[in-house]
Amino acid sequence: MWEDVFSNDWVAASQRFNHYAEKLSEAGHEVILKRLPLDIKGPVEEQLGIDTCIIGDPKGKKLLLSTSGIHGVEGYPGSAIQLHIMRDILENKPPEGVTVGFVHSLNPWGMAWLRRVNENNADLNRNFLPPDENYEGEPEGYSIVNPLINPKLPPEEKEKWFFLRALSHVLKHGWTKTKQSIAEGQYTRPEAMQYGGSELQQGPQKFLEWLQPLLESATQVVAIDLHTGLGKFGQDTLLVNPGMGEKKITAMRNRYGKRICPLDASAGVAYRTRGDLHQGLMGRWSDMDWTCITQEFGTYKPFKVLNSLRRENSWSQYGDVDDMYGHWSRRNLLRVFNPKNDDWRGMLLKRGRILFEQAVAQLQDGD
Repeated sequence: MWEDVFSNDWVAASQRFNHYAEKLSEAGHEVILKRLPLDIKGPVEEQLGIDTCIIGDPKGKKLLLSTSGIHGVEGYPGSAIQLHIMRDILENKPPEGVTVGFVHSLNPWGMAWLRRVNENNADLNRNFLPPDENYEGEPEGYSIVNPLINPKLPPEEKEKWFFLRALSHVLKHGWTKTKQSIAEGQYTRPEAMQYGGSELQQGPQKFLEWLQPLLESATQVVAIDLHTGLGKFGQDTLLVNPGMGEKKITAMRNRYGKRICPLDASAGVAYRTRGDLHQGLMGRWSDMDWTCITQEFGTYKPFKVLNSLRRENSWSQYGDVDDMYGHWSRRNLLRVFNPKNDDWRGMLLKRGRILFEQAVAQLQDGD
């Protein structure tokens, strides 16, 4: 039902993205299509890169920045939202007075190889540390939860005890603390989950270089980063960085609805993060008028999501390297973050388009 925008591999998703960008150009719209090449390859030796498309005046003052796939396998639904919006723009017209910048799969290696991390096992949404901050340290409690989430052996397909062990850990240490310890980001264990890297990775570096000229003329930016995994099945939460004043939160809820939620461990599905994309952007261009939203679509229950990440990572670290791409743990990871369910996919496209339109309206209104 959604085959025209949901792709089965990175190559198909990239080709579709480029196809719609070229169609927009052929229709007479101002379009700049550019691939940011990376020195890495996919499962069939395809050269990987970050595809970007600017629609409208590249020196415009109002910028809507849409990013997908920073978490690899989450790039498939993120790509579908972007393709759906590009198709709508083609059938109608670009938003007046707003420059749109699409960044298709910030982590093409993870998307191509069915991982959430990049070629160095780095979670790129923990990799955007400020230039003056060192890539070191780990959250309080990570050493305690480490044996649970980072077993040093390949996973068994029919595993019996993880859910009981996870429940026991939560009962002893609390859900909020456990969630925060796991998810914040760590920089001491390169083979473990939520590793933020030892330096700014090549993909993020090239993305920041691409973004710089757009921000030289922009005065206001709404940035939307597309994710899946957290929350109730098919429902989206709009996550905003902590520290935002109550007045700003209220204004955002008036415009975007009650799904606006601060990135804080005590608030709903969220948790505080270190080195995420939006923190990296706001830290580097602190004088810019930013509105940053992470649109997170729920898939399955937290323990199921965590176990899929845990087993895929342990296979990637300790499994048979000759059977990486087709292994059941990676296929399972893809299904957890990209459910093959018509209702879920329909809601994803609908809500992704609505948020895009709300962001356009904010920029046009100058709020």
